[in-house]
Amino acid sequence: MQYPHARILVFCKAPQAGKVKTRLAKNIGETAAKIVHEHLARHCLQQMLGFAVAPVELWCAPDTDHDFFSYCHTELGIPLKQQVGNDLGQRMQHAINETLRNHAPVVLIGTDCPALTADYLQSACFAASQNKTVIVPAEDGGYVLLGMNKLQPELFVDMPWGTSQVYAKTMTRVTGEVETLMPLWDIDYITDLRRLSATDDIPLGEQFQTYLKTLTLS
Repeated sequence: MQYPHARILVFCKAPQAGKVKTRLAKNIGETAAKIVHEHLARHCLQQMLGFAVAPVELWCAPDTDHDFFSYCHTELGIPLKQQVGNDLGQRMQHAINETLRNHAPVVLIGTDCPALTADYLQSACFAASQNKTVIVPAEDGGYVLLGMNKLQPELFVDMPWGTSQVYAKTMTRVTGEVETLMPLWDIDYITDLRRLSATDDIPLGEQFQTYLKTLTLS
């Protein structure tokens, strides 16, 4: 473990049809979108554990009761935490604030960026440990990673979550030194799933690859 005092906070919704990957569901259906969400989450967590950059925590919504979360805890050994707040910003701020009471730095990610590599996690932990705010922009205008060792509440209030303006607005509010890593892409739309299916350099695992082949992505 390279950064044993740091924490990687993985934000994840319970895989429930109609409540996850809703933009993707418009093309492949709610059930398929739920299955893709679960595959992405499983892939993300297995990757984070395998990278062994820092200890991993799974921050669950709406609570920790779903069978998938139980699997992550009992089979993968990942501690479960419950997200708290009325919107994404409040939930992120709460998770970071609670974690920073005992651990630093903190790196927060979602589960829908399979292109995230160990190098990114190492760079993020290093930058955040040097009192920098570190961010990995998403190609669609959001971001896929945020790291810090001191809470900046202004990054989480009145943000246009789910839009292409999130990264730009975040950058206008960051205080202190910032390190921006190269942008990555995440999975929101059918075009992203096509891109993932055609990518050879992301180790998705046999089950996920097999499932993608059953979907009509054209």
